[in-house]
Amino acid sequence: MNIIKENVIFKGAEANLYYGHWFNMEVIFKYRVPKNYRINELDLRIRNERTLNEARALIKVKNYKLNVPQVYEIDLVNSIIVMKYISGDKLKNILKTLDNLKKEELFEKIGHDIANLHINGHIHGDITTSNIIITKNQKIFYIDFGLHEYSDMVEDKSVDLHLLKRVLISSHGDDMEICFNAFLKGYKDEYIKFNPYECEQIIKNISAIESRGRYVKKEERK
Repeated sequence: MNIIKENVIFKGAEANLYYGHWFNMEVIFKYRVPKNYRINELDLRIRNERTLNEARALIKVKNYKLNVPQVYEIDLVNSIIVMKYISGDKLKNILKTLDNLKKEELFEKIGHDIANLHINGHIHGDITTSNIIITKNQKIFYIDFGLHEYSDMVEDKSVDLHLLKRVLISSHGDDMEICFNAFLKGYKDEYIKFNPYECEQIIKNISAIESRGRYVKKEERK
């Protein structure tokens, strides 16, 4: 591969992200790190399966008009995805600078997009404000499909939404209500066209998931 890695922009438990160039294009190299505690053959198989799953997801969801990084190359010798570098700001870093109207507009669109994903059987697995990038021309990009799964189950879709709610509560408490309500509006408006009953069940199940979490914490304190 014609790789020029220029600097590390993120180091994670599962993968490292490098900024660099690939055939003179700005790219991100997502490299899944080997785990020494696993047998080499098993480790390579796991890393390659996850690399392929993420790359395929990024390619497939483009069919639903979602903005995600374009995949340029998949290197299964080194468990690397080469993808387009998206220039912009993480939503997490700019949310406080936005007025309420803009917050509502953004989160309603995000809700619409995630509903579109769910309708087509895709679970993002890590919907957070760190995994949403806003470009200078106000396009919304979704990144990090490392926990992506295929599922049509109500429970899995509810868990996806519950995660976003938890992130808003923990990292954006003051904006949680306005942002999550706008998100749910966009989600419902899109999903209800596909299956009104299932949409209602997905939303209702968020409270059930929260109740289970509170019950577990209560039991842990005993």
